[in-house]
Amino acid sequence: MKPSGIQAQQPIGPDAPNFADRLLEAIRRKSSVLVVGLDPVLERLPQDVLQRAGVDPSMPDAVGARAAEAFRLFLGGVIEAVADAAVAVKPNLAFFERWGAPGWEAFEGVSRKAKEMGLLVIADAKRGDIGHTAEAYASAFLGDSPATPGPLVDAVTVNPYLGSDSMAPFLERSRQTGKGLFVLVRTSNPSAGEIQDLDAGGIPVYLRVARLVARWGEGLRGTSGFSLVGAVVGATAPEEAARIRQALPSVHFLVPGYGAQGAKADQLRAAFLPGGAGAIVNASRSVLFAHEGKAGFWGDAIRAAAFEARAEIEKVRESVSG
Repeated sequence: MKPSGIQAQQPIGPDAPNFADRLLEAIRRKSSVLVVGLDPVLERLPQDVLQRAGVDPSMPDAVGARAAEAFRLFLGGVIEAVADAAVAVKPNLAFFERWGAPGWEAFEGVSRKAKEMGLLVIADAKRGDIGHTAEAYASAFLGDSPATPGPLVDAVTVNPYLGSDSMAPFLERSRQTGKGLFVLVRTSNPSAGEIQDLDAGGIPVYLRVARLVARWGEGLRGTSGFSLVGAVVGATAPEEAARIRQALPSVHFLVPGYGAQGAKADQLRAAFLPGGAGAIVNASRSVLFAHEGKAGFWGDAIRAAAFEARAEIEKVRESVSG
């Protein structure tokens, strides 16, 4: 779906199509905007997975390699379970990094599995720093060196707090490769408003950041009319999401907060453009740990939860189709 008023441009980057175009094609093909967040917690994995990996959850600090193996086994099954319902997975780097080098290997293996299953991979890294450090981050996540996550990643989340010079390396890498960025604009955590809602010259900080996102995305639109520079906008703040949507009509929102964080499906409506385009919705714990307290094979419960979430979100999309 192409929102009205957006002028299409040619794809950018010599090596790959614009991320926004690839995302829209995945959405069209699967009739879904569901993203499954991969936030593995060792103690919450199915018992049979822990046993296969040789993990004793009571000794988590002594089993780094085994924990990583458990993540690989579990998340591989999760990816197979949700592949028909979701357009992307969003591995959260924190849950892998805590296990050191084995955790990084697990992240790479999980991302590779997702790519093999036809899913986009959004690295939830929230990177952001001064220019030369940002360049290193951008090279790692958006580059093409086989020794880095770059070849396995389609988009990455970034923190804009340090300003435009910190964003420039990410934007340049995205221009070269066509890969996507999701900039933190209005997050879903309870205390987000302490900073993001502060007055910044007559408008809240989050809206000023949204205007920067619009500027950063100029010239980075694909044939769909959407920019590869997206925005992270939490479902837990629908009024703020509505204001951000007005400021960003040609930007995809990555919407966390639906499911375990408390946002209901109806709260997603503000994130979408007329016609139901413009947003992808993340569900993490509500899908990832759907097997808890249920009998039967854990993968079946996860698959059912993913399709249930997809159906709920699609109803919302249909309701904003006018």
